[in-house]
Amino acid sequence: MSVHVDIGENRNVRLTDERIECRPPNRIAFAAEGVITVTRELLGEFEGASLKPVRVDISVDEARTVRADLEGPASIRLETVDVGVETPDTDDLSPGMDSVSASADDSVESTDTSPGAIAFSVEGAIVDVPMETLDPITDGTPSLESVVFAVDDPVRTDGGSDDVVFSLGLLGHRIVIYRNGAIDVGTGEKGVDVDIL
Repeated sequence: MSVHVDIGENRNVRLTDERIECRPPNRIAFAAEGVITVTRELLGEFEGASLKPVRVDISVDEARTVRADLEGPASIRLETVDVGVETPDTDDLSPGMDSVSASADDSVESTDTSPGAIAFSVEGAIVDVPMETLDPITDGTPSLESVVFAVDDPVRTDGGSDDVVFSLGLLGHRIVIYRNGAIDVGTGEKGVDVDIL
């Protein structure tokens, strides 16, 4: 099973800033800021699963899209992730966040009218990018178009502190993000607590 997140079409994801830079010979650096709306139903769809990024689509111009395959030699390496959280039972967003209305994407129907919102800032790189993927991005004005995740059993790591970028308890679920971009969705967490690791 896979999940295709179209950044421009998915109302649950709103980017407010992004930067994509090619760094020859084989690296694409990126930074993005935005807001994601999250409901219990949406998290429940992925409970006990791991979402692993397998492809990033980068728009070079109106006519060209470059696909970075993350199942070959290329892979994601997250450097920093910062978040701010609004839960359904609070009136104010965390500092610096805008109000976001709830809307389900095409693949998940939601009946929860009180979503949580996560403001995020992430920096990292796609490393070991083949030259044929890098060249068209270097010559264009790149922007993030979409990300495809494979949905599998939770990723098992070696337990090293370098693997986890952060963990977050939200809407009864524990969300853990790893340096390789994998996202584990667990259960049994009450309330909200953000652990930046």
